[in-house]
Amino acid sequence: MKKLSIAIIVIISAVLIGALAWLNFFNASKQTACTLEAKICPDGSSVGRTGLDCEFARCPEITDNNPGWKTFNNDKQAVTFQYPDQLAADYIHSVDWPPQIAVNNGPFSCVEGGSEIAQVGKTQKIAIGDHEYCLAKESEGAAGSVYTQYAYSFPENGKVLTFIFALRFVQCANYDDPQKTQCEEERRTFNIDSIIDRMAQSVKWK
Repeated sequence: MKKLSIAIIVIISAVLIGALAWLNFFNASKQTACTLEAKICPDGSSVGRTGLDCEFARCPEITDNNPGWKTFNNDKQAVTFQYPDQLAADYIHSVDWPPQIAVNNGPFSCVEGGSEIAQVGKTQKIAIGDHEYCLAKESEGAAGSVYTQYAYSFPENGKVLTFIFALRFVQCANYDDPQKTQCEEERRTFNIDSIIDRMAQSVKWK
């Protein structure tokens, strides 16, 4: 009787081992049957399907809020921010770029008034998305172009930060079509506000 019990146990164990081996082989076969599709990730890399359910692998985490932008370090002010090396424009050119950054004690305030073409320029409070800025702007024409000086001020960590730079806008009337139309369309759609807002949100303190 004892020999029969041992034999039964051996048989049951062999059946279980065989079943586990077949299950592992089945799962391995199922895993290798994933299609060779690839998914493009936000950083430009690609991932394939994997696992028992052939789901796409996770994309690499992006630690850079603005891929392709450069980082400006201001050791004197102990602050850094990201900025695009070049503006995506053909008839609008950056001057004093990347912007200078000034750091002053708060609180943040904005006294509106003036005119953009006046000597003291124009100051106005603007909202970009959910963020508030005080924008001082002054424009002057020279040699077939209009130069506009910008100063975007915003609150940050109990301080008031200001980005200072200038843009040169080529007079579209200097061109014949189709360049003239392209220039006018670029002028109409160009949005420096959104670029500045992204730069402001990238500010970090050393």
